Amino acid sequence: MQRADESAAVALRPYIKAHYHFQFLSAAFRFGLFEILEKDPGLTVKDIALRLELNEQPTRILLLGCTATGLLHKDGDGYHNTALTRPLAENLDQAPAAYIPWESQGIYRAISWFAEALDEDSNVGLQREIPGTAPTLYGRLAENPELESAFHTMMGSVSQLVAEEIVEKVDLSGHRHLLDVGGGTAVNAANLARKWPHLRITIGDLPSIAALAEEKIADMGLADRVDAVSLDAFHDEFPSGPDAVLFAHFLEIWSADRIRDLLARASRQLPSGGGLFVVTPYQNDDETGPERSAYLSAYFHTIASGEGMVYTPKEYEQWFTEAGFAPTRRVLLGPDAVVICGRKL
Repeated sequence: MQRADESAAVALRPYIKAHYHFQFLSAAFRFGLFEILEKDPGLTVKDIALRLELNEQPTRILLLGCTATGLLHKDGDGYHNTALTRPLAENLDQAPAAYIPWESQGIYRAISWFAEALDEDSNVGLQREIPGTAPTLYGRLAENPELESAFHTMMGSVSQLVAEEIVEKVDLSGHRHLLDVGGGTAVNAANLARKWPHLRITIGDLPSIAALAEEKIADMGLADRVDAVSLDAFHDEFPSGPDAVLFAHFLEIWSADRIRDLLARASRQLPSGGGLFVVTPYQNDDETGPERSAYLSAYFHTIASGEGMVYTPKEYEQWFTEAGFAPTRRVLLGPDAVVICGRKL
């Protein structure tokens, strides 16, 4: 029994000590350590302390943490990046580097209120850790410019990766006008417009976001086929005219009742045969994973909105049916995202 207990203790250690791992990673990234070592591998403690403008003992502690956890390796007196950290030395606005400032500033302290958020069934982490008065994270971002910048950098990198797969795997040849609800600053719209030159696209988002989208659309030379309109998705009727609606990384933020309402709004404006496309993180129908679906569900509930989670494709297909759509197919985007497709009856 004692051996089994010891084995369990060893297996549990990465869970119990995960906070240390992230702090080593986050601090090294913040100080630019990985960038420095990529340019000048083999620097010593003294060299690194000078570059980071830290005293020698704090530098030793940081390097010990990074070496012990596999972020760096030491050869003689010199330190080097590993395969894990080389991607963090360049393209800092792209994944995976773009995740680290957002996780550090937006998630780490707030997610520590996870148990309280479950108990109170609300986004306690947002209320306790992120300044502002708006009831959801998305409202509070405008009140915290540094956090908003980290969020949009992270989301831009995620959206770009997914957008490239959407273009390749989702067939829009049978549609002429797509409404992109919550389409942000036109990442999906730009990619889809280039892939489908016959397609008109309207982005519907909050006024400040729609204005930014219009500027970006003009800069890309797509204003003849892509436009952005002000849309409060929960209070405004969707614009008439489109024969397809896209919800990309939007519905999972909200409760099942709100999702039903949004799908009903789409259904009221689409003609028979109109298309419905929901891009969302993937959760197995048997509710066992993958891990990212668990992470995001905790984030939505504890911080973002206090009501969302990553739902299963089976749930979306049931909601499609309730709103008057026939589910037609599921299209996997990598290991942890899916497009759920439907057709208006």
